[in-house]
Amino acid sequence: MANKNADFEMKQYEVGFGKPPRNTQFRKGTTGNPRGRPKGAKSLHSILVKMGREPVKVNINGRIRSVSRLEAIVMQLSNKAASGDLKAIRELLAAHRLFPEPTEPVEAEVVSTERDEAVLKSILSRMRNSDPASGSESGKEE
Repeated sequence: MANKNADFEMKQYEVGFGKPPRNTQFRKGTTGNPRGRPKGAKSLHSILVKMGREPVKVNINGRIRSVSRLEAIVMQLSNKAASGDLKAIRELLAAHRLFPEPTEPVEAEVVSTERDEAVLKSILSRMRNSDPASGSESGKEE
């Protein structure tokens, strides 16, 4: 009886858009890309980062300096913007908006209360008691 149902389902299977013939479908446990992504294949991001870090020689005030390619690009853009190139000015200002200067974190004033000190002392005493290497100091508190 089970064979009749399986044969019946095979005959009733409709082939069309999004429904390929069953004999061409992937079997369970197999994939359409058996070899997978080749090892060493690089993404566009990794290529851009690598190329941006490559050193190039630049003539600055008559002296030849070695700077990263990305730094040379930003120097060129900055020089063009300073000379009045409107497109360069627009790009430079857009870069300033995208990458603002990092603000230094404001250090909060540390205020410790008696309760904080009591908690710290209890933690220290528990640590000393659980440490087998401390030996005879395990019962002392500061």
